[in-house]
Amino acid sequence: MLLDRGFRIDLTPDQVVELAKQLPGKEKDALLKAFERERALDRLKVMMVALKDVDIDEETIRKEVDIVRAKRYAARKKKAAPATRRR
Repeated sequence: MLLDRGFRIDLTPDQVVELAKQLPGKEKDALLKAFERERALDRLKVMMVALKDVDIDEETIRKEVDIVRAKRYAARKKKAAPATRRR
């Protein structure tokens, strides 16, 4: 979805929302994905600037990822465990 067509229209957020409401479902989904992608890129840029002077190796990253995955797995497993009832 190419949004840069060589012209610019100044719109308020409310106007953008009203225009988006007029789109068909698939185009709304595409617009949402475009906004999510742009937001993710913005967050990545901020993070890269903040971490540009941090010296970290791949092994350290891998260990941290494993720790986070283990915590998430344990939380998901705990949430999915059936509750036992007392009689």
